[in-house]
Amino acid sequence: MATRSPLNDSFIFLFLRRMRVPLVVLISAYAIATVGFTLMPGTDDQGNPWHMSLFEAFYVVSYTGSTIGFGEVPYDFSAAQRLWTIVSIYLTVIAWLFSIGSIISLLQDPAYTRALRRARLSRRVRGMNQPFYLVCGYGDTGRMLTRALTSRGHQVVVIDTHQEKIEMLEIENLHAPVIPFFMNANWPDNLEQAGLRNRWCSGVIAVTGNGQVNLKIAISATLLNRKVAVYARANTHSEADNMRSFATDHVVNPVEEYVRRLELAIDKPDLFRLYHWLNSGPDAHLMKQLPMPRGNWIVCGFNRVGRAAWQLLRERGMEVSVIDPDPNGEGRPEGTIRGCGTQADELTAAGVYSAVGIVAASDDDADNLSILITARALNPDLFHVVLENGLSSHSLFRAAEPEIIGQPSVVIAGTILSRISSRLVEPFILNLLARDNAFARDVLACFLRHQDHRPPEFSSGRISAKRAPALTRAIESGRTVTVGALLTNPRQRGLRLPLEVALIRRKQEDILFPADDTVLALGDRLLLAGRDGAAKAVRSVLESDALLEYVLTGKDRQQGPLWQWLERRLG
Repeated sequence: MATRSPLNDSFIFLFLRRMRVPLVVLISAYAIATVGFTLMPGTDDQGNPWHMSLFEAFYVVSYTGSTIGFGEVPYDFSAAQRLWTIVSIYLTVIAWLFSIGSIISLLQDPAYTRALRRARLSRRVRGMNQPFYLVCGYGDTGRMLTRALTSRGHQVVVIDTHQEKIEMLEIENLHAPVIPFFMNANWPDNLEQAGLRNRWCSGVIAVTGNGQVNLKIAISATLLNRKVAVYARANTHSEADNMRSFATDHVVNPVEEYVRRLELAIDKPDLFRLYHWLNSGPDAHLMKQLPMPRGNWIVCGFNRVGRAAWQLLRERGMEVSVIDPDPNGEGRPEGTIRGCGTQADELTAAGVYSAVGIVAASDDDADNLSILITARALNPDLFHVVLENGLSSHSLFRAAEPEIIGQPSVVIAGTILSRISSRLVEPFILNLLARDNAFARDVLACFLRHQDHRPPEFSSGRISAKRAPALTRAIESGRTVTVGALLTNPRQRGLRLPLEVALIRRKQEDILFPADDTVLALGDRLLLAGRDGAAKAVRSVLESDALLEYVLTGKDRQQGPLWQWLERRLG
């Protein structure tokens, strides 16, 4: 049974509350004018005394109040009736002017227009009949996610508390419909209005700048719709642990990710390049092979990122000098130099001439760029690791050409997008991280046979009667189907698709990059990675008996009933 939207109720209540006085004034004016006409004495066409009925009086007031003026009906008015007509005209016209002015004032009221807009947007959300994602927060990360999701054809609902961001979103040219809400995602009722309980809601993405708000969104989404996938940003370890305790599908802590990538860059440079490539969004480029040098390092800024970088470098046995505006602050190491690292004397005191690398990790992008330029002028051989807090200065950071740029928004958006592609991406990444650098180098070479600079596209499938009917029938009939056969081009059997089976999950066992002679089994879940759009050919093979027969035997099997009858007769 259909339920009435609370938003519509509040919208109607707001309208009636604001229009209560104008409606009372208008109704009172008409009532007084109508009753007055019934009391005013008149004469009929025979000269007999006559009084209007209520219907006749209301009829006269209706055309008088609207200034239409049909004349004196049904008989000529008496002096008393004409006097009352004058009174009625002014009375009803003033009431109308007051009411119309109140309506115009209401239509210009920001609270009313917001309620009206939200009611209209909620109707659009309820009318959706395709999967969509609910993105909470439209900063750099939310903007990247929205653009990437719409480019893949997904509809998106966006919630943000900044009106200018919502207005900017409305004029952006995106590839799929986007419904923007100007409201606080911290309130569960607002999430419901934005479609959290809608059966087409595929996922909720909490990427506001406030970790506590993201935690509240993750909890609300998990409790109000247990079927929806939840992806969230956490700013601290405690927030991340809280989110995971509520079974949040994927939690991204940008500081943890930053440190993980630095750790890989030190210990496994090829695995770092591969990991960064796969987890930095669809516009990521494969980085050059630049292993981080070992020796003396300088860390500028002792915020959460700087502290984590300092701790990692110390754990790897390196000497680290710290520059921070508050050298006596909590947790600062002994010998911390006062400053931002933008001045030559500060860097000289930190040993810039003998250092092998510098980490610019302050909260100000202008300072980080200044640190990079000043340090490079003093020591051109330094390895530069720079934190880019916002994307507004990205062109400047690229022009400065540091070896590693840490971009929290790109890190968060990239990791979430890869996980949205398939739930098998997470176990695939974890398996990669457990391997050595040589294995990562081989994986890179394997992917680069199909790719240019763009990262591979992930997609997944399951060998079942519903998802892969043709392949299921072949396996049940006793035929052997291998990974190599599955990757055969269904249009030209001598060619291989620009695609790899990156992972097979078989009864909780993960097979990473299975060999071509690996036999597929019922129930296998496959993670495919390769050139954009190549996985469509595999899906066609999984569903078509004719295409599967062609890739297995090279025979062009006809599917029509006549050809099938002839095959049985001649077979």
